[in-house]
Amino acid sequence: MNESQSPREEEEKRLLVVLEQVSRRMRKETAVLGERRGDVVGIRQEFWEDVRMNFSDSSEVAETWTSIVQQAEVLAERERSHRVASEAVERLTKQFDSPYFARIDFAEDGREAETIYIGRASLLGEDGETFYVYDWRAPVSSLFYDHEPGPAAYRVPNGEIDGEMTLKRQFVIRGGQMKHMFDTSETVGDEILQAVLSEGSDTSMKSIVATIQKEQNFIIRDERHKLLVVQGAAGSGKTSAALQRIAYLLYRHRETLTANQIILFSPNPVFKGYISHVLPDLGEANMRQMTFRELIEARLGRRFEVEDLFAQTETLAAIDGTAEGDARERSVKYKGSDHFFMTVANYLKRLEQGGVSFRTLRYRDMTIASAEEIAERFYAIEASDGFATRAANVKRWLLERIKAWIESQMNEKWLEEAAELVDQEDIQRAYVDVRRSGGFHDEVFDDEDQMSQRLKRKVAEDAIAPIAKAVRSYRFIDAVATYTALFESRPLFASCSPDGKLPQGWEWMSLRAEETLGRKRIDHEDATPLMYLSEALEGFRRVEGDIQHVFVDEAQDYSPFQAAFLRRRYPRARMTVLGDFNQAIYVQSQESGGFGGWTRLMAPEVTAALRLTTSYRSTEQIVEFTKGILAPEDAVHISPFHRIGELPMLIPCEDAGRLSERMTADVTELLGRGYGTIGVITKTASESGDAAALLKERLSGDVPLTLVTGGSAELPKGVSVLPAYLAKGIEFDAVLVWDASSERYGKEKDRKLLYTVCTRALHILHVYYTGEASPWLPRSGG
Repeated sequence: MNESQSPREEEEKRLLVVLEQVSRRMRKETAVLGERRGDVVGIRQEFWEDVRMNFSDSSEVAETWTSIVQQAEVLAERERSHRVASEAVERLTKQFDSPYFARIDFAEDGREAETIYIGRASLLGEDGETFYVYDWRAPVSSLFYDHEPGPAAYRVPNGEIDGEMTLKRQFVIRGGQMKHMFDTSETVGDEILQAVLSEGSDTSMKSIVATIQKEQNFIIRDERHKLLVVQGAAGSGKTSAALQRIAYLLYRHRETLTANQIILFSPNPVFKGYISHVLPDLGEANMRQMTFRELIEARLGRRFEVEDLFAQTETLAAIDGTAEGDARERSVKYKGSDHFFMTVANYLKRLEQGGVSFRTLRYRDMTIASAEEIAERFYAIEASDGFATRAANVKRWLLERIKAWIESQMNEKWLEEAAELVDQEDIQRAYVDVRRSGGFHDEVFDDEDQMSQRLKRKVAEDAIAPIAKAVRSYRFIDAVATYTALFESRPLFASCSPDGKLPQGWEWMSLRAEETLGRKRIDHEDATPLMYLSEALEGFRRVEGDIQHVFVDEAQDYSPFQAAFLRRRYPRARMTVLGDFNQAIYVQSQESGGFGGWTRLMAPEVTAALRLTTSYRSTEQIVEFTKGILAPEDAVHISPFHRIGELPMLIPCEDAGRLSERMTADVTELLGRGYGTIGVITKTASESGDAAALLKERLSGDVPLTLVTGGSAELPKGVSVLPAYLAKGIEFDAVLVWDASSERYGKEKDRKLLYTVCTRALHILHVYYTGEASPWLPRSGG
């Protein structure tokens, strides 16, 4: 380094060199992009002019087809080149804004120190050898996240490289300008974290690879374990680590892994939109993303009215404290338990010998195959062949039976009458078919008979088509009747129970199953067991073996039964499971014993259970306040990051009208102070509707206010009014809690819900209440 220059001046000089490299690359890629865009437009416009068309004989047809294929291949190649150039320009644009965020100097044992700059994406010089910037996912980059200056090592595919880190430096670069520079002896410097965490919230999650902590880096890069279970405090970076782990895996295994082979289960549609920009910002395509509700809907929603988790939560809140509410709550807890999963698994073993219900195939008043015949055929196949072989064989047999039935109806009066009513298009199609088969010339005299036969067969096939479709979908198996049979017999249920006992409230569950399923309604607690039973009877033909990685966010909300079902559905996948048991707000998982339902899915030697304790999202004052909501034993593992802010406020109000007045003034003031996202969080959806109406009535028309519902896919800027369960995983600059009274949050089961609501706040937390405050609220608010 030039002694007359300070380290900052030297770094700024180096930054100019890197930006010039980026500019050169950008000019080159922009020129390629324009050229490829012109090629694509030109080829599309002239596609058919460049194809030699000749259909005079078979050889000419083949040549014509070859010409079309060649032209299509040229177009596809140019489109691919255009896409690659477009992605390169987008990546370079981001690099020009902020090409890197860290520098380490590392001397491998026996060698001189090498200077390594780390950014979101690598930057290679025009010589193809000089690395100006290393991708944050490269093996050597892990030194920055895992070590401080001194002895250090990093893993490579064939072992470990040891050496010494002599310098660790961090940067904040924005718009190509160096804003901050720090030398640090910590994992990631507090100054950088302070700068990032003090920024305002956005309506989408950010990718902050510059602030990954050592424990998060382990989660991101771990490949030794097939099951990774992460318990993390609210705001500890669980979801960020999960998304960055996906980006790392796609980078590390880019030759063998695609985004379509990774699936992430999100807690709700709002959260799906909230995180949708993170991976593209890191230069990767988004993985497949869905909610568990969408999985249920895809499997059961076409034929049944299926209650979702949010509707179940609202229903339980409405009947809370009643005899019916207590019985339903017991049922929800039991049907999500390991005990019930083992009961259903034992039931399936019994069904190998008998007891599966089937549907009679019937057209009008005519039986094509009776339920008894199907059962006889099903159980005639050896049990050792499994449900898959039995179901597939019966399906083939039924499709042949349908064909035979069509033949048996060819001379029936109903079919002749129906054939006489076909439209002109069907008649013309039948005529063409007969003509192609040699009909309608002088030597043939049965043309009319052939036409009639074809028309009748077409009518019969169309009539029976819905039944044939149902057979191909295995709907000859009556999974609902088979499931309800388990609740119709006390001896049967007890014999399948792992301890031989009936659960408390079994009689109520039995009546409830008969009532709801008989009306084609499925309670949420029955949906997963019914899916499991149904897919097992079909031989698990719907398992997705191509999925290599499954990520489950907010995993504390899943029952042990649901966890086991996901494992069965994705049998070859590695699993990364993230959650916070202190935010277990749903009845189905509140007594699941932490993450036991997940850690039992795989062998201990391939399972790692990790804990993230530091909460980075909220200020120190908010973290200490929210810790006070929890029981001491639950709060002991939560530590605040040292970021100072305003004390949370407890605001008493005489009634809902006064509450809305004071909150309106609060919202106006916070918006005036520059807070871009404000969450008004209620306990239930119905309460959200009331709150939104009251606030909208009082706020000026230019204030953006949105009522967020279960179907919302995006979180807007401004004021969002939403129920607690839709706020999970999301953060706001300011959170205003709507009526945290003893009446609304007075029971023990409300404690974690209130904690979840309050931990959504980045900078400001104001808790409003009418009457008495919730007993779980600390009295140390401002």
